[in-house]
Amino acid sequence: MSFKSAHALQLLDRARERGRLGHAYLICGPREAELEKFAARFLNLVSGTTLSDLDAWAQSGIPVLRPESKSRKIIIGEAGKGEGIREMERQLHLCAAPGGYKFAVIVDAERMTEQAQNAFLKTLEEPPPRTHILLTSEQPEQFLPTTLSRVIKVPLMPESGVRQLGADELRLANILTKFSQNKLPNTMASALGIRREFEDILDSIRARIEKQLEDEFDDEKKLLKQTTDVSSQTIDKIEEEMTAAVQVRFLYQRTVMLEFLLSWMGDVMRHQSGADRFDLPSHMEATRALADHWDAATVNRAVKELRRLNSNLHTNVSPALALDSAFITAFA
Repeated sequence: MSFKSAHALQLLDRARERGRLGHAYLICGPREAELEKFAARFLNLVSGTTLSDLDAWAQSGIPVLRPESKSRKIIIGEAGKGEGIREMERQLHLCAAPGGYKFAVIVDAERMTEQAQNAFLKTLEEPPPRTHILLTSEQPEQFLPTTLSRVIKVPLMPESGVRQLGADELRLANILTKFSQNKLPNTMASALGIRREFEDILDSIRARIEKQLEDEFDDEKKLLKQTTDVSSQTIDKIEEEMTAAVQVRFLYQRTVMLEFLLSWMGDVMRHQSGADRFDLPSHMEATRALADHWDAATVNRAVKELRRLNSNLHTNVSPALALDSAFITAFA
């Protein structure tokens, strides 16, 4: 469950009053949720200060780590060298915020390399007394399980409370709108047509992720060659990490697209039940059209099948077969 900033801060303030604040939080959500702004407000809440943003906190001496290298990664680094996890840990022990607190913030924390995350585990688990460490991330699925197990997630939503759709979701919305407003009988051909267009979207997502990470990989190779001798084993290791990162990001985006499908069908059900709140209010006309066209049993079957698809895609079932079966059952 995601929260608006004000509600999340109320919950954290209640924990503070009861002496139950955690020492490490993962602030996550879409870009529109303004994660950095929330992190600054959290620091203000705990310390009783009114600094405007994280830059102001950094100027006050609090370590705020960002992925600023050419490769856009957060590395282990070395204490005293001005960047990386080790330098941040050194600054954490030296800094002092109002009230005797110690703070540290890692922005876009999913950019930590696997080695950096592992190196940071001890500090996450056993920080200095009166310490609060904040990690912000729009892609929390990229963290190692060992990192996630040591932080408390604070999932945020945009202040408007309205879901902000990305380009891929809008593309899928256009496909579903055409289907929903088509009052012809559902057929195998129409179901497979939606399935093909859905897979086209997934293919474009994967290609975009691969291109982005390949560009980052090229930048990292150039940087390494400028600073040190690079062995073939090092390059192979980076390539393996890139391949794994592509898969992790793709699987997350695939889940986002499936959740959008379920939100669409969920709104169809809400129309039929007389609800007045919807996940996708900007597409109410289309979801209402499908609610008028389908009976409740058909909608329930589609929702059940799409939920099963989401589960099947996390097993050893062939993704192509799982998509075929689900879309035929849901839309034919």
